[in-house]
Amino acid sequence: MTVLTFLTWAAGIVVVVFLGLLGLAIVVLIAKGKISLNKLVSESNGDASMSRFQFLVFTFVIALSLFLIIVSKPTPEFPAVPPDILALLGISAGSYLVSKGIQFSNPAGLTRPALVITPSATTGTAPNAVVNLTVSTANAQPGTPMPPITWSLEAPAEGTIATGPTNTATYTAPGVLPAGGLKALVRAKAAGFDDATASITS
Repeated sequence: MTVLTFLTWAAGIVVVVFLGLLGLAIVVLIAKGKISLNKLVSESNGDASMSRFQFLVFTFVIALSLFLIIVSKPTPEFPAVPPDILALLGISAGSYLVSKGIQFSNPAGLTRPALVITPSATTGTAPNAVVNLTVSTANAQPGTPMPPITWSLEAPAEGTIATGPTNTATYTAPGVLPAGGLKALVRAKAAGFDDATASITS
């Protein structure tokens, strides 16, 4: 084995190990919830994206096929990729780019529906004070009905939150405010909408 061949093999091993460790780190972060795949095949407004899905599937199919071809040979080497495959991969990527162009030409496709809490900030809250909260929608299509709202208090949960009819809730401050002052954060959630928060301080 020549020095050049040895260096080639060594460099290849280093690259493979590095990519393997990088892939393992990404998998671990996904498992821990640090990396979210919720929007992997959806648009920014939450709608499912067929162009993203087909581009993802087609890319994985091509990559897996090349991998199987390489490892099946007695002497691993990068195979000659037929022009038809490259053309299909280009068409797949092109369809994704066209869909993004159509999306950006439609303002409704640029933003995701979101919830908005009113009032968004309340200050000077006294012990046992009651704050009435109302949630509305933003960036939603006209005529979109109000979704079921889930109200919660972020930890540490200072005070209580009681759900009212439809899109309202009532926050009640604790009888004894914390030593450092009241710093409550109310969160409203709904499927298909970005969360809304409201701060309540003393």
